[in-house]
Amino acid sequence: MKKILLLLVSVMFTLSSYGQSSIDYSPVNTVTQVGDTLIMKFQYFKGDGANLTLGQLDFEYNNKLLSYISHESQAPTGASFARNNWTGYKYVPKADSDEDDMDVQYTWWKDEAGSNSYEAGADWSVERITVQSASALENGQEFVKYNFKIKDKFGSGYSNYNDIIKVNWANYQESDGTQIQTTRSKDGQDLSGIEGGNAGAFVINLKTANTSNYTDYSYTIKQGSESVATGNFDESGQASISGLENNVTYTAQANLTEGAEYLDEVVTVSDLALVFAEAIGAGSGPSGGSTTFDYFVQDIMADVVGDGGVVDFQDSYEILAYLQGVTSGNTNLITQDGQTEDYSGIASTYGAVANDVVTFAKSFTPIDSDATSKTIDLAHGLVGDVNFSHSYTPVVESGGKSTSARQSSARYSKTQSEDANIDLISEINDEGQVVFSINSDVEGMVGSQFNIVYDPNVLSLENVIFDTGNTMTNFSNIVQDGIVRVGSFDQNFETTVKEGTPYKLIFTPLETIENTSGLISFRVKEGVKADGTKINFIIQ
Repeated sequence: MKKILLLLVSVMFTLSSYGQSSIDYSPVNTVTQVGDTLIMKFQYFKGDGANLTLGQLDFEYNNKLLSYISHESQAPTGASFARNNWTGYKYVPKADSDEDDMDVQYTWWKDEAGSNSYEAGADWSVERITVQSASALENGQEFVKYNFKIKDKFGSGYSNYNDIIKVNWANYQESDGTQIQTTRSKDGQDLSGIEGGNAGAFVINLKTANTSNYTDYSYTIKQGSESVATGNFDESGQASISGLENNVTYTAQANLTEGAEYLDEVVTVSDLALVFAEAIGAGSGPSGGSTTFDYFVQDIMADVVGDGGVVDFQDSYEILAYLQGVTSGNTNLITQDGQTEDYSGIASTYGAVANDVVTFAKSFTPIDSDATSKTIDLAHGLVGDVNFSHSYTPVVESGGKSTSARQSSARYSKTQSEDANIDLISEINDEGQVVFSINSDVEGMVGSQFNIVYDPNVLSLENVIFDTGNTMTNFSNIVQDGIVRVGSFDQNFETTVKEGTPYKLIFTPLETIENTSGLISFRVKEGVKADGTKINFIIQ
């Protein structure tokens, strides 16, 4: 028995004389404010007698306070490196154990806990790094460097930057699979002295009816006359901006690119009808104060000649000429192919009236202690888009015209719409021409418009045949190669588009074709009734 005890004591002494290996993690650089990049290194320190060939570490970081940018392997030449990551999980340490004992935590994860080693945690993301080498790693060998962006803690639910990174477990092994006892250098990584002078993550939400094309819009933020931030909105209509300062007043504006391919779809026959209705009604009251518009901002949008918000027949003439493809010789502000005229402002006050002036307030001030000041809704509108098809509709109470100001007999209100079916027939006639017929049984239309797209490499437009009615004003013009605008409009709101086949387009094929499939399509297809109802055509 004495020999056995001595042997046991000897073994215990040998184990305790070996120092544990460790996983060390610490910042490489100093960060002081929101928006800075934090560089973290994860490093191996060798215990006595350890010969590490496999190093695996698992850590989690607070994704409310840190945003992953990139990582860079520091594994030695010839070693293998792997990274795995999961968002929305948080490690559950082994109960009644030393959380700094990394090999114990590893065994808990691998052999004991099963699915209980991690729990759902939306604020956390888990990273796992594996480095394996044919030869033992040197003392002080770095495994990896991570770059994280410091996020604004305001609104995150956290009051400081403590414990934002934690190593959960480590798997250190020698070449024969022997497990190496391992500890970690600290419980968690804290950051102190992060300043709130920088407003941090500032978000602009774009407000427009053109929700399918958010990325076509850009923003500009100015401090005084100096531009301090520019960029484009993302696919969700948001822009995240850093570098703004708290308690500093800025202005923001939004612009739609003049290269957008759908600009010829913004101002249509429905806008024309609205502007005509307003021009007709402008002088109907003895005080001249009556209107057919619902919002004061429509005066700005309808004033395509730019004479201070006055809407009259000059404006309706310009839009009619534009739709007909006639160059009037006058400068106009109609949004069209290659041309935009933008209005933008803070959505909550967009289109408000102050001292009889329509306003587009653009100012905002980020405040660190006020979460609402870190986000603005920026509304955008286009001149000529009087029915708000691609523009934001004001919500501010003072932006709406009162019922008493609007004519009781107003023929047009921008909010009315309905669907109607139309039938299209595309066929090759006996002469080899392609005949494209638009058939409609819709009653009461005082106007209609079709922007028809065809393949100009295969088809050449020869003629447009109208059968809409004797006094209806018809128009057709090639907007650009492969796009033709066809439509009708009655300025008196009395004559309606004839039912049947009001429009027929004749094309000559430029090459031999067996059928017309895929050669002709639509970009705009709408009508308008005398009471102002916009008709959305559905192709049968």
